[in-house]
Amino acid sequence: MLNKYLRATGATLILGTFVACANFDVTNPNQPTLDDLLASPTRAKLSAAATGLFSRSRSEITSFIWRLGSMGREGINLAGNNQPDYQEPYFGPLSPSGFGGALWQSRYALIRDANTYLDALGRSGDLSSGEKALGQAMAETLKGLAFMYIIETRAKLGAPVDVGRAIEAAPAPFVTEDSVYGYAIGLLNDAYTKLQANTAVAFPFPLPPGYSGFDTPATFGQFVRALTAKAYVLRATAGCGAACYTSALTALNASFIDPANAGQLQKGVYFNFSNAAGDQGNDLSEPLDGVRYFADSLILYQKVQFNGLTPDRRLTSKTAGATADAPQTIAGVGITGTLKFTNYFTNGLSDASHPIPIIKNEELILLRAEAEWFASTPNKTQAVTDLNFVRTNSGGLPPTGLTAASSDAAFITALLYEREFSLLWEQGTTWIDARRFNRLSTIPLGVTNGSVPAVMPVPVAECSARRLPGNCSPLGS
Repeated sequence: MLNKYLRATGATLILGTFVACANFDVTNPNQPTLDDLLASPTRAKLSAAATGLFSRSRSEITSFIWRLGSMGREGINLAGNNQPDYQEPYFGPLSPSGFGGALWQSRYALIRDANTYLDALGRSGDLSSGEKALGQAMAETLKGLAFMYIIETRAKLGAPVDVGRAIEAAPAPFVTEDSVYGYAIGLLNDAYTKLQANTAVAFPFPLPPGYSGFDTPATFGQFVRALTAKAYVLRATAGCGAACYTSALTALNASFIDPANAGQLQKGVYFNFSNAAGDQGNDLSEPLDGVRYFADSLILYQKVQFNGLTPDRRLTSKTAGATADAPQTIAGVGITGTLKFTNYFTNGLSDASHPIPIIKNEELILLRAEAEWFASTPNKTQAVTDLNFVRTNSGGLPPTGLTAASSDAAFITALLYEREFSLLWEQGTTWIDARRFNRLSTIPLGVTNGSVPAVMPVPVAECSARRLPGNCSPLGS
């Protein structure tokens, strides 16, 4: 079902991204169709296709943030126009045809488009071998990132990775969580090898503004190593353990990590948005009188008080009181919206063109802290130093009080706190981390008779294609 659906819609998907990125209001007859791209993959057509891939890579990222954020009790959607969106993450169960079935199709659409681009790239006689290698590296990187987003939501349920099959082939089999991360890492490692071998070659396509500073093969390679390190860390808690943490440290050494410069915590690669016609805006950037997205103020402020007096600067800098005439409420949900997110504001005002981080230095330092603590040859003193650096410089709080002799449980508690507030409302980190460390029970319910989902289910169409019942578990988990 997945392969046949994507194959059938591939032409409109890749053409649609061409049109959106060019800000055309109507279809441009001069833009290539899918068949034309494959039959005659010129430099100009491949450049347009690359732009389309970058555009599609940010699809549903705002949905990813608020859906996972609501399950981790970072924030809530109180718009009231779609009941499952605000009820299911708080009360469950997640429906595979509703809230729980989201964040799947768009990622596989990107993967299919990337495969089409790679096919066309291989047929082109218009690019040098070095330029083709850079195009392959870009597509592999975006595919690797897409697989990471997919498995972050489905975890033990696994996901298909062999989606390059012919249209008549059976649906791709599901593989384990560990295998999905392994597949993503393989893509990223191959991309890095190609980038390293072609540092003197220029990309044969423009990179989006969010990649500023990472728009040469060498600097893009630092971004790739940053993603690879993250994939290794996430894979470590999916079963790979110390070996993956050690590999993460190796990748971090070749990334853009800057663990001693407090002024560079926000340095990184970002998804960019705009208000231009046909382009995608950042709908998480909502004005203070908006009625949709709210921070879960009671839960967050209970977590961040130091000695009952000093709140974490990461929360106070990312939120502000709502200015609507009346607090937003919805029947059946005991949460009142009084606190808005402002981390996507510009000069104090909502800004639909505000970028969203893919990965930034602050996260890399915290990834290194985790890897240093649990690596095959741990450096727990360095791990504590990294945690304290982020905590004091980003949170404005005193050091953790941890030492190299602290227990693993104490370190994990401190780590998850720093990751939650450093990455608040950016990646669904609270929910992902709680699941990784078997701490879902520590997420406050926030409502009477509430629950915290462990995974998002496989969409119903995938279950039907494999003749599995609803709420299926393809790997028998």
